[in-house]
Amino acid sequence: MRIGIDARALTGRFTGDRTYWLCLLREYLSGPGEFEEHEYVLFTRLPIPRGDLPVSDRGTLRAVPAANDRVWTMVSFPRALKQEGVDVAHTQYTTPLRSPCPLVTTVHDISFRIYPEWFPRKDRVLLNLTVPASMRRARRVITDAESSRRDILRIYRLPPEKIATIHLAAGSEYHPMPQRTARAAVNARFGIDRPYVISVGVLQPRKNFALLLEAFARVRRAVPVPHRLVLTGKRGWAYGELARLATRLGISDALIYTDYVADADLPMLYSAADAMAFPSLYEGFGLPPLEAMACGTATLVSDAPAMPEVADAGAWVLPVMDATAWAEALGVAMTNEKARITWGERGRQRAAQFSWRRTAAQTLAVYHEALGS
Repeated sequence: MRIGIDARALTGRFTGDRTYWLCLLREYLSGPGEFEEHEYVLFTRLPIPRGDLPVSDRGTLRAVPAANDRVWTMVSFPRALKQEGVDVAHTQYTTPLRSPCPLVTTVHDISFRIYPEWFPRKDRVLLNLTVPASMRRARRVITDAESSRRDILRIYRLPPEKIATIHLAAGSEYHPMPQRTARAAVNARFGIDRPYVISVGVLQPRKNFALLLEAFARVRRAVPVPHRLVLTGKRGWAYGELARLATRLGISDALIYTDYVADADLPMLYSAADAMAFPSLYEGFGLPPLEAMACGTATLVSDAPAMPEVADAGAWVLPVMDATAWAEALGVAMTNEKARITWGERGRQRAAQFSWRRTAAQTLAVYHEALGS
Protein backbone atom coordinates (compact mmCIF):
# COMPACT_ATOMS: atom_id res chain seq x y z
CA MET A 1 0.00 0.00 0.00
CA ARG A 2 1.27 3.45 -0.95
CA ILE A 3 0.18 5.88 1.77
CA GLY A 4 0.12 9.66 1.35
CA ILE A 5 0.46 11.94 4.39
CA ASP A 6 -0.44 15.63 4.54
CA ALA A 7 2.64 16.35 6.64
CA ARG A 8 2.54 20.14 6.67
CA ALA A 9 2.26 20.20 10.48
CA LEU A 10 5.87 18.95 10.61
CA THR A 11 7.08 22.25 9.12
CA GLY A 12 4.97 24.61 11.21
CA ARG A 13 4.51 25.53 14.86
CA PHE A 14 5.27 23.02 17.60
CA THR A 15 1.74 21.79 18.26
CA GLY A 16 -0.11 18.62 19.13
CA ASP A 17 -0.73 18.07 15.40
CA ARG A 18 3.02 18.03 14.85
CA THR A 19 3.56 15.58 17.73
CA TYR A 20 0.90 13.30 16.25
CA TRP A 21 2.65 13.06 12.88
CA LEU A 22 6.12 12.72 14.40
CA CYS A 23 5.19 9.80 16.62
CA LEU A 24 3.07 8.05 14.00
CA LEU A 25 5.65 8.46 11.24
CA ARG A 26 8.53 7.27 13.39
CA GLU A 27 6.68 3.96 13.73
CA TYR A 28 5.81 3.81 10.04
CA LEU A 29 9.36 4.56 8.92
CA SER A 30 11.34 2.45 11.41
CA GLY A 31 8.90 0.04 13.06
CA PRO A 32 9.11 -3.70 12.37
CA GLY A 33 6.66 -6.14 10.80
CA GLU A 34 3.62 -4.77 9.01
CA PHE A 35 5.04 -1.24 8.81
CA GLU A 36 7.76 -2.53 6.47
CA GLU A 37 5.18 -3.68 3.91
CA HIS A 38 4.12 -0.18 2.85
CA GLU A 39 5.49 2.99 1.27
CA TYR A 40 4.90 6.40 2.78
CA VAL A 41 4.88 9.65 0.80
CA LEU A 42 5.05 12.78 2.95
CA PHE A 43 3.65 15.89 1.24
CA THR A 44 4.48 19.40 2.50
CA ARG A 45 4.72 22.97 1.26
CA LEU A 46 8.13 23.48 2.91
CA PRO A 47 11.00 21.04 3.51
CA ILE A 48 10.82 19.02 6.73
CA PRO A 49 13.68 19.93 9.13
CA ARG A 50 16.49 17.40 9.11
CA GLY A 51 16.66 15.02 12.03
CA ASP A 52 12.95 15.12 12.86
CA LEU A 53 12.29 11.76 11.21
CA PRO A 54 14.38 8.59 10.86
CA VAL A 55 16.10 8.03 7.52
CA SER A 56 14.23 5.23 5.77
CA ASP A 57 13.87 3.84 2.28
CA ARG A 58 10.18 3.38 3.05
CA GLY A 59 9.60 7.13 3.00
CA THR A 60 9.56 9.74 0.24
CA LEU A 61 9.53 13.46 1.06
CA ARG A 62 7.75 15.62 -1.49
CA ALA A 63 7.63 19.41 -1.10
CA VAL A 64 4.74 20.69 -3.23
CA PRO A 65 4.70 24.48 -3.77
CA ALA A 66 1.47 26.49 -3.65
CA ALA A 67 0.43 30.11 -3.25
CA ASN A 68 -1.17 29.41 0.12
CA ASP A 69 -2.44 26.56 2.29
CA ARG A 70 -5.95 26.70 0.83
CA VAL A 71 -4.69 26.28 -2.73
CA TRP A 72 -2.32 23.55 -1.53
CA THR A 73 -5.15 21.55 0.08
CA MET A 74 -7.65 21.89 -2.74
CA VAL A 75 -5.41 21.80 -5.83
CA SER A 76 -1.74 20.99 -5.29
CA PHE A 77 -2.16 18.13 -2.82
CA PRO A 78 -4.70 16.05 -4.81
CA ARG A 79 -2.66 16.60 -7.99
CA ALA A 80 0.47 15.35 -6.21
CA LEU A 81 -1.43 12.35 -4.82
CA LYS A 82 -2.32 11.33 -8.38
CA GLN A 83 1.22 11.89 -9.65
CA GLU A 84 2.65 9.70 -6.90
CA GLY A 85 0.10 6.91 -7.37
CA VAL A 86 -1.03 7.04 -3.75
CA ASP A 87 -3.56 4.38 -2.66
CA VAL A 88 -4.90 6.13 0.46
CA ALA A 89 -4.21 9.57 1.97
CA HIS A 90 -4.26 10.69 5.60
CA THR A 91 -4.83 14.28 6.75
CA GLN A 92 -5.65 16.08 9.98
CA TYR A 93 -8.95 17.96 10.12
CA THR A 94 -9.24 19.16 6.49
CA THR A 95 -9.42 17.24 3.22
CA PRO A 96 -9.50 18.36 -0.43
CA LEU A 97 -12.84 18.65 -2.21
CA ARG A 98 -11.80 15.93 -4.65
CA SER A 99 -9.18 13.24 -4.33
CA PRO A 100 -7.86 10.53 -6.66
CA CYS A 101 -7.75 8.09 -3.71
CA PRO A 102 -9.72 7.35 -0.51
CA LEU A 103 -9.17 9.81 2.33
CA VAL A 104 -8.74 9.27 6.07
CA THR A 105 -8.77 12.30 8.35
CA THR A 106 -7.91 12.60 12.04
CA VAL A 107 -10.08 15.04 14.02
CA HIS A 108 -8.65 15.23 17.52
CA ASP A 109 -11.68 17.01 18.92
CA ILE A 110 -14.50 19.39 17.94
CA SER A 111 -14.04 21.93 20.71
CA PHE A 112 -14.53 24.68 18.12
CA ARG A 113 -18.15 23.53 17.85
CA ILE A 114 -18.81 22.69 21.51
CA TYR A 115 -17.04 25.70 23.04
CA PRO A 116 -16.97 28.38 20.29
CA GLU A 117 -16.17 31.09 22.84
CA TRP A 118 -12.63 29.68 23.15
CA PHE A 119 -11.79 30.53 19.53
CA PRO A 120 -11.27 33.80 17.66
CA ARG A 121 -14.17 34.44 15.29
CA LYS A 122 -12.08 33.90 12.14
CA ASP A 123 -10.80 30.49 13.33
CA ARG A 124 -14.25 29.46 14.51
CA VAL A 125 -15.88 30.25 11.17
CA LEU A 126 -13.15 28.51 9.17
CA LEU A 127 -13.21 25.35 11.27
CA ASN A 128 -17.00 25.10 11.15
CA LEU A 129 -16.93 25.48 7.37
CA THR A 130 -14.16 22.99 6.66
CA VAL A 131 -14.01 20.24 9.29
CA PRO A 132 -17.59 18.86 9.16
CA ALA A 133 -17.48 18.76 5.35
CA SER A 134 -14.06 17.08 5.46
CA MET A 135 -15.38 14.38 7.79
CA ARG A 136 -18.25 13.71 5.39
CA ARG A 137 -15.89 13.45 2.40
CA ALA A 138 -13.47 11.12 4.15
CA ARG A 139 -13.95 7.34 3.95
CA ARG A 140 -12.91 7.06 7.60
CA VAL A 141 -12.49 9.50 10.49
CA ILE A 142 -10.07 8.85 13.35
CA THR A 143 -10.42 10.52 16.74
CA ASP A 144 -8.36 10.13 19.92
CA ALA A 145 -10.94 9.21 22.56
CA GLU A 146 -14.39 7.72 22.93
CA SER A 147 -15.62 11.01 24.40
CA SER A 148 -14.66 12.83 21.16
CA ARG A 149 -16.25 10.08 19.08
CA ARG A 150 -19.51 10.48 20.98
CA ASP A 151 -19.41 14.25 20.44
CA ILE A 152 -18.89 13.81 16.68
CA LEU A 153 -21.70 11.28 16.40
CA ARG A 154 -24.08 13.41 18.48
CA ILE A 155 -23.47 16.67 16.62
CA TYR A 156 -22.74 15.61 13.04
CA ARG A 157 -24.76 12.38 12.79
CA LEU A 158 -22.09 10.50 10.86
CA PRO A 159 -22.44 6.72 10.44
CA PRO A 160 -20.95 5.12 13.60
CA GLU A 161 -18.90 2.64 11.56
CA LYS A 162 -17.13 5.53 9.86
CA ILE A 163 -15.47 6.83 13.04
CA ALA A 164 -12.65 4.98 14.78
CA THR A 165 -11.28 5.77 18.23
CA ILE A 166 -7.51 5.29 18.40
CA HIS A 167 -5.78 6.35 21.60
CA LEU A 168 -2.49 8.23 21.53
CA ALA A 169 0.50 7.52 23.81
CA ALA A 170 3.44 9.13 25.56
CA GLY A 171 6.63 8.93 23.55
CA SER A 172 9.43 6.57 24.53
CA GLU A 173 11.44 9.52 25.88
CA TYR A 174 8.98 9.81 28.77
CA HIS A 175 10.16 7.43 31.47
CA PRO A 176 11.09 7.69 35.16
CA MET A 177 14.40 9.24 36.11
CA PRO A 178 15.80 9.87 39.61
CA GLN A 179 14.17 13.01 40.99
CA ARG A 180 17.47 14.29 42.39
CA THR A 181 19.08 14.03 38.93
CA ALA A 182 16.06 15.67 37.29
CA ARG A 183 16.01 18.52 39.81
CA ALA A 184 19.68 19.26 39.24
CA ALA A 185 19.08 19.37 35.48
CA VAL A 186 16.03 21.61 35.87
CA ASN A 187 17.94 23.95 38.18
CA ALA A 188 20.78 24.21 35.68
CA ARG A 189 18.46 24.68 32.70
CA PHE A 190 15.66 26.84 34.16
CA GLY A 191 16.99 28.12 37.50
CA ILE A 192 14.19 26.41 39.47
CA ASP A 193 15.70 25.43 42.84
CA ARG A 194 12.54 24.73 44.88
CA PRO A 195 10.07 21.82 44.89
CA TYR A 196 7.27 22.52 42.46
CA VAL A 197 3.98 21.48 40.89
CA ILE A 198 3.92 21.70 37.09
CA SER A 199 1.12 22.30 34.61
CA VAL A 200 1.66 22.13 30.86
CA GLY A 201 -0.43 23.79 28.16
CA VAL A 202 -1.02 27.02 26.28
CA LEU A 203 -2.07 29.74 28.72
CA GLN A 204 -5.68 30.07 27.60
CA PRO A 205 -9.09 29.76 29.34
CA ARG A 206 -9.67 26.21 28.08
CA LYS A 207 -6.85 24.97 30.31
CA ASN A 208 -8.59 26.28 33.46
CA PHE A 209 -5.41 27.66 35.00
CA ALA A 210 -7.45 30.16 37.06
CA LEU A 211 -8.84 27.29 39.14
CA LEU A 212 -5.34 25.87 39.59
CA LEU A 213 -4.03 29.21 40.87
CA GLU A 214 -6.93 29.44 43.32
CA ALA A 215 -6.32 25.88 44.61
CA PHE A 216 -2.58 26.48 44.90
CA ALA A 217 -3.19 29.70 46.84
CA ARG A 218 -5.48 27.87 49.27
CA VAL A 219 -2.75 25.30 49.99
CA ARG A 220 -0.22 28.06 50.57
CA ARG A 221 -2.55 29.76 53.04
CA ALA A 222 -3.16 26.52 54.93
CA VAL A 223 0.32 24.97 54.95
CA PRO A 224 3.78 26.61 54.88
CA VAL A 225 4.99 24.77 51.74
CA PRO A 226 8.11 25.80 49.82
CA HIS A 227 6.64 24.82 46.45
CA ARG A 228 6.46 26.85 43.29
CA LEU A 229 3.79 26.51 40.60
CA VAL A 230 5.45 26.10 37.20
CA LEU A 231 3.34 26.89 34.12
CA THR A 232 4.91 25.56 30.94
CA GLY A 233 3.44 26.62 27.62
CA LYS A 234 3.04 29.47 25.20
CA ARG A 235 1.55 32.65 26.68
CA GLY A 236 -1.88 32.74 25.08
CA TRP A 237 -4.56 35.36 25.39
CA ALA A 238 -5.28 34.43 29.03
CA TYR A 239 -1.80 35.28 30.28
CA GLY A 240 -2.60 38.84 31.37
CA GLU A 241 -5.65 37.70 33.36
CA LEU A 242 -3.61 34.95 35.06
CA ALA A 243 -0.90 37.39 36.08
CA ARG A 244 -3.48 39.74 37.61
CA LEU A 245 -5.18 36.84 39.39
CA ALA A 246 -1.85 35.66 40.84
CA THR A 247 -1.31 39.16 42.21
CA ARG A 248 -4.77 39.25 43.82
CA LEU A 249 -4.18 35.80 45.36
CA GLY A 250 -0.76 36.81 46.68
CA ILE A 251 1.14 34.02 44.87
CA SER A 252 3.02 35.98 42.19
CA ASP A 253 6.28 35.21 43.99
CA ALA A 254 5.58 31.47 43.74
CA LEU A 255 4.55 31.43 40.07
CA ILE A 256 7.12 30.52 37.39
CA TYR A 257 6.43 30.83 33.65
CA THR A 258 8.83 28.85 31.47
CA ASP A 259 6.98 29.73 28.24
CA TYR A 260 7.26 27.12 25.49
CA VAL A 261 10.01 24.53 26.12
CA ALA A 262 11.59 22.05 23.74
CA ASP A 263 10.19 18.51 23.73
CA ALA A 264 13.53 17.25 25.04
CA ASP A 265 13.13 19.33 28.24
CA LEU A 266 9.71 17.99 29.23
CA PRO A 267 10.78 14.59 30.67
CA MET A 268 13.12 16.21 33.20
CA LEU A 269 10.55 18.89 34.07
CA TYR A 270 7.95 16.20 34.80
CA SER A 271 10.41 13.99 36.69
CA ALA A 272 11.63 16.83 38.90
CA ALA A 273 8.09 17.89 39.87
CA ASP A 274 6.33 16.67 43.00
CA ALA A 275 3.09 16.64 40.99
CA MET A 276 1.59 17.47 37.62
CA ALA A 277 -1.79 19.26 37.62
CA PHE A 278 -4.05 19.41 34.56
CA PRO A 279 -7.46 20.97 35.33
CA SER A 280 -8.47 21.44 31.68
CA LEU A 281 -12.11 22.08 30.80
CA TYR A 282 -12.01 19.89 27.67
CA GLU A 283 -9.46 17.81 25.78
CA GLY A 284 -9.59 15.56 22.76
CA PHE A 285 -7.12 13.30 24.56
CA GLY A 286 -4.76 15.11 26.91
CA LEU A 287 -1.18 14.04 26.25
CA PRO A 288 0.60 16.06 29.00
CA PRO A 289 -0.94 14.06 31.90
CA LEU A 290 -0.05 10.78 30.19
CA GLU A 291 3.51 12.00 29.64
CA ALA A 292 3.83 12.93 33.32
CA MET A 293 2.37 9.58 34.36
CA ALA A 294 4.90 7.79 32.14
CA CYS A 295 7.64 9.65 34.05
CA GLY A 296 6.23 8.33 37.34
CA THR A 297 5.03 11.75 38.49
CA ALA A 298 1.91 11.96 40.67
CA THR A 299 -0.76 13.45 38.40
CA LEU A 300 -4.01 15.33 39.00
CA VAL A 301 -6.57 15.72 36.20
CA SER A 302 -10.08 17.09 35.87
CA ASP A 303 -13.13 14.92 35.26
CA ALA A 304 -13.86 16.73 31.98
CA PRO A 305 -13.53 14.86 28.66
CA ALA A 306 -11.33 13.01 27.88
CA MET A 307 -9.12 12.87 30.99
CA PRO A 308 -10.95 10.16 33.00
CA GLU A 309 -10.83 7.89 29.94
CA VAL A 310 -7.09 8.38 29.57
CA ALA A 311 -6.00 8.53 33.21
CA ASP A 312 -8.41 5.94 34.59
CA ALA A 313 -7.05 4.85 38.00
CA GLY A 314 -3.58 6.23 37.26
CA ALA A 315 -4.27 9.78 38.48
CA TRP A 316 -6.35 11.80 40.90
CA VAL A 317 -9.51 12.61 38.91
CA LEU A 318 -11.10 15.74 40.38
CA PRO A 319 -14.27 17.80 39.69
CA VAL A 320 -13.33 20.28 37.01
CA MET A 321 -14.65 23.39 38.82
CA ASP A 322 -14.19 22.39 42.48
CA ALA A 323 -11.30 24.48 43.83
CA THR A 324 -11.71 22.93 47.28
CA ALA A 325 -11.20 19.39 45.97
CA TRP A 326 -8.20 20.53 43.95
CA ALA A 327 -6.68 22.28 46.96
CA GLU A 328 -7.08 19.17 49.10
CA ALA A 329 -5.46 16.91 46.50
CA LEU A 330 -2.65 19.39 45.82
CA GLY A 331 -2.00 19.62 49.54
CA VAL A 332 -1.57 15.86 49.74
CA ALA A 333 0.65 15.79 46.67
CA MET A 334 2.86 18.59 48.03
CA THR A 335 3.24 17.26 51.59
CA ASN A 336 2.87 13.47 51.51
CA GLU A 337 5.80 11.69 49.89
CA LYS A 338 4.26 8.24 50.34
CA ALA A 339 1.11 9.32 48.48
CA ARG A 340 3.23 10.81 45.69
CA ILE A 341 5.12 7.54 45.27
CA THR A 342 1.90 5.50 45.24
CA TRP A 343 0.20 7.70 42.68
CA GLY A 344 3.37 7.96 40.61
CA GLU A 345 3.55 4.17 40.33
CA ARG A 346 -0.14 3.91 39.46
CA GLY A 347 0.35 6.49 36.76
CA ARG A 348 3.39 4.75 35.33
CA GLN A 349 1.48 1.47 35.11
CA ARG A 350 -1.46 3.16 33.38
CA ALA A 351 0.77 4.99 30.86
CA ALA A 352 2.46 1.70 29.96
CA GLN A 353 -0.87 0.47 28.59
CA PHE A 354 -0.57 2.95 25.69
CA SER A 355 2.01 2.80 22.89
CA TRP A 356 2.58 4.56 19.59
CA ARG A 357 3.29 1.19 17.96
CA ARG A 358 -0.26 0.10 18.81
CA THR A 359 -1.59 3.47 17.65
CA ALA A 360 0.24 3.10 14.33
CA ALA A 361 -0.96 -0.48 13.81
CA GLN A 362 -4.57 0.50 14.47
CA THR A 363 -4.23 3.44 12.08
CA LEU A 364 -2.92 1.16 9.34
CA ALA A 365 -5.98 -1.03 9.88
CA VAL A 366 -8.20 2.02 9.24
CA TYR A 367 -6.37 2.64 5.93
CA HIS A 368 -7.21 -0.92 4.88
CA GLU A 369 -10.86 -0.32 5.82
CA ALA A 370 -10.92 2.88 3.77
CA LEU A 371 -9.54 1.04 0.75
CA GLY A 372 -12.01 -1.77 1.10
CA SER A 373 -15.15 0.27 1.70
